[in-house]
Amino acid sequence: MSASQHSIAAGVSLDREYMPALRYAFGIMLIMGYAMAFGGSLSYIVPYLALNFLAPGSKKPSLRQGITFVAIVALTSFAGLVFTFFFYDFIWVYIPLLGLILFYLYYTDSLQFIVKLFLLIALLAFPVPMPGIDPSTWAFAIANTLVIGSFFSIIMVWIVYTLFPDKPLLSLVDEPPSATAKNLPGKKERFNDALETFIITFPVVLVFIFFQWENELLILLYIVVLSMMQEASHTAGKVKIFGNLIGGLATIIFYVLIIIVPSFFFFLLLLPGTALLFADRIFSERPDASLYKTGFSALVLIIGSVSTGTEAAGSEIWLRILQVMTAVLYVVAALAVVEAFKARKRKRRDRKQHKKEVIAEV
Repeated sequence: MSASQHSIAAGVSLDREYMPALRYAFGIMLIMGYAMAFGGSLSYIVPYLALNFLAPGSKKPSLRQGITFVAIVALTSFAGLVFTFFFYDFIWVYIPLLGLILFYLYYTDSLQFIVKLFLLIALLAFPVPMPGIDPSTWAFAIANTLVIGSFFSIIMVWIVYTLFPDKPLLSLVDEPPSATAKNLPGKKERFNDALETFIITFPVVLVFIFFQWENELLILLYIVVLSMMQEASHTAGKVKIFGNLIGGLATIIFYVLIIIVPSFFFFLLLLPGTALLFADRIFSERPDASLYKTGFSALVLIIGSVSTGTEAAGSEIWLRILQVMTAVLYVVAALAVVEAFKARKRKRRDRKQHKKEVIAEV
């Protein structure tokens, strides 16, 4: 390789190394800035979900993908709005239907993950209105927030990808072949997984519906998001717990700095700075990269759900951290109980099988 080729390759490598981190940091600044300045109820969900467009391995969404994303949010919001409007007053019809829909969403593989996720958010957020607000008015306000927020989010994602584009890699060596896709689970496995997830989430849904825990809505939404991305391994559980602990500690420091300098402009400067610190680890080959990805997602969710311009924000920040950790601990503990039950069932089945083999030998 000549000196000029080596220099060009090094420059491209440097660009490719830092460009995703810069895009991640300034993208979340734009989207969060919109949510904090112009968003309404539940607008903090949009930046949290928009991180998927900027995460490691993501590419600039095409025009078709962007339109599809907004259409998905609009259609799922409309579906949740219609379902709540027609059935919520008939609670004993509403609850069984909601349970069946939730189980189907966990079971089916014919819908994209993003469709199922927004459907779950729409179905579960609409029935828990804020105090003194009519449920229909509340549902319409949330639907409006999610649709408009998704539209501006995809616009800002395109802007960020334009400002921080991916440079083409100079192919100086042959690239390895791409990995083959994993085999999709069968119907029985999908049914069992869906049943486990349903058992974990539906009791919480019922508690929120019957007790109208509107101030704890973040717990329900976070449980739903985590359940959609559940991994039953012990390592995955530790990632969720320690990742959210990192996010909680970073949120406290972030909030203290905002208190010292109570300025929206300072907030918009502090956010990308914090994002760059996390992105340096998120986009690295470090074994703990997933911890920091989980931690920054938690920070975005908590900070976005707190109004930094009110006196109640100080108490709310602690409440939000507690809510996120409660959701994480609940999901991890519930999965651990389910796994323990499955392990006990497997041992019992193995003992029966062993007895049958011994009897057959005799």
